[in-house]
Amino acid sequence: MRIVRGGSIVTEGGVVDGDVAVSGGVIAGIGHRLDGDLLLDASDCWVLPGAIDPHIHVSLEGYSTMEPILDDAVDASASGLMGGVTTLGVFVQRTPVKDIVGVMRGLIDYGNAEAHSDFFMNGLLLPGDDVEGAIRAGADIGVMSYKAMVAYNKKGLMFDDEHLMRLMATVADVGGLTMIHAENGGGIDYLESVERMRGVDNGSLLRAQPGAFEAEGMFRAATFARITGTRLLFVHLSSKEGAAMLRQLKEGPYGARIDSETQPHYLALTNAEVLTRGPLGKVGPPLKEEEDVAAVWAVTENGLLSHISSDHSPKSTAVKLATDDILDATYGGIGGVEPMLPLVYSLGFEAGRISIEDVARLTATGAAKVHNIYPKKGTIRVGSDADLAVIPKQAPPKRIVPENLHGKADYSLYESLSSSGFPRDVVRRGVVAVRDGSVTGDNSTGGYIGSAPRD
Repeated sequence: MRIVRGGSIVTEGGVVDGDVAVSGGVIAGIGHRLDGDLLLDASDCWVLPGAIDPHIHVSLEGYSTMEPILDDAVDASASGLMGGVTTLGVFVQRTPVKDIVGVMRGLIDYGNAEAHSDFFMNGLLLPGDDVEGAIRAGADIGVMSYKAMVAYNKKGLMFDDEHLMRLMATVADVGGLTMIHAENGGGIDYLESVERMRGVDNGSLLRAQPGAFEAEGMFRAATFARITGTRLLFVHLSSKEGAAMLRQLKEGPYGARIDSETQPHYLALTNAEVLTRGPLGKVGPPLKEEEDVAAVWAVTENGLLSHISSDHSPKSTAVKLATDDILDATYGGIGGVEPMLPLVYSLGFEAGRISIEDVARLTATGAAKVHNIYPKKGTIRVGSDADLAVIPKQAPPKRIVPENLHGKADYSLYESLSSSGFPRDVVRRGVVAVRDGSVTGDNSTGGYIGSAPRD
């Protein structure tokens, strides 16, 4: 056995000061003065479960079917490791040369050969896909989560109500999870037309996509989910109206089958980023106002939120600034997988909003449970994979700017923020993948992990 020695180990039962024993890629023991060879000295450090980022967008076999994305899955896994992310949830969709199932199979082969971390897949279904065939074929290879858009009608991405219900019914039949981008595509199209008549400025983005649309989309999707029987996950909660709707839904009879995530930008940034930085601040749904940030924090602090993800989708400054019309500018562009855990640590734990146990739950355990890869992933317990992020308790803050990160993006949505929560060391399946802030070069243990059906 090898030992991670002398850290403050963040388990689901609380913090344990002691050692973690690792054998055969899994956790073999947790205790004091365990016997074995030293793997890492974790004195004066938090030892957290390796983070799970279940929401990343990448190029697929060289194709970015919506907008050019700089990273593929292997690139994202490399930069993610530097931020303590040991498991990724990669969105896959059809490309010009393959249907979605073909892309899934190709990514399994590529990831098993090249990935720096473990990964599972989320199917991003689009109008025109063989939805039922894709879901059933995907489930056969362990892809159990499927996302649908109820926004972006003019982009051809939005499912109407009938087809959304058909999708949900099929997901329910295979024991999977339906993921919903909750807004209102028709409403957005109308308000965008109003903005164009009035004259577009950077404030037009939020005026065309108000938080009320998020709440409406959530209620509609939850209604359909209850009728069809699917489990439901709302991605990127962003507004006070959405937070209030989540609270209402969770208190209802179907609430145990409804989960929600958010991202660090909805916990830290506001529409001021868009007003001052223009397209560089454009994400979907849009950043909102201080009261929305406070409302999203409230459901995060009280446990209604299941986990935090990044919505990683890095793009170049040139792509983001290809037009200065905020309504035509591309969405996304977040280089978020690496700073996800550090931001939750600094914005939440160091700021006194959440406990260190909550950091582990929000960045690892919650996502593992929602995506049904727990307890293999997402927790420090005997028998779980030995995925660990070791964060010094006293470390200087690091600005979240491109020169301090390891991805390909040449700008950062988070350039105004800093964090002292970047891991010093990262263990992935018992192998030290990052030591003293540098990649060790041992990339042999990453690969595809599928999910099983659940009721």
